[in-house]
Amino acid sequence: MRAVMVPFILFIASNASAQQVYKCVRGNEVSYQSTACDGTQKVVRQWDATPEPEPTSDELRQRQLKSQRGSAQSAQLSRAAGSGRKRYASNHRESWSRKPGVSRCDAAKARREAKLKSVGLKRTFDLLRKLDDIVNEACK
Repeated sequence: MRAVMVPFILFIASNASAQQVYKCVRGNEVSYQSTACDGTQKVVRQWDATPEPEPTSDELRQRQLKSQRGSAQSAQLSRAAGSGRKRYASNHRESWSRKPGVSRCDAAKARREAKLKSVGLKRTFDLLRKLDDIVNEACK
């Protein structure tokens, strides 16, 4: 039974990959469909929509390496341009906590507000999460 099913499944799979797309128009209505237009519709365009084959493991590895190289090069160029990730200097971090009467919690909140003000609208979810985690840790 298995010997009969395998060729049948392969036959169906090979036919499923070849597809046509039809752009049909009736008055002001436009539809895209995988079957031919009916008699009330006009065929405007028809094209082959054969899906691309799945990438091999070598191709996936090459894409990943290319992405990693691109990210590393981008980070290097950002650092060279002076727009890379800036970290608080240790003396800057300590200046908030050294002020008399300022608690760790208030200092962390002030640092968060200063950072958000300096970043402006370019803030990311990861940055917000990191800053909130720092404040939560200080305010425990």
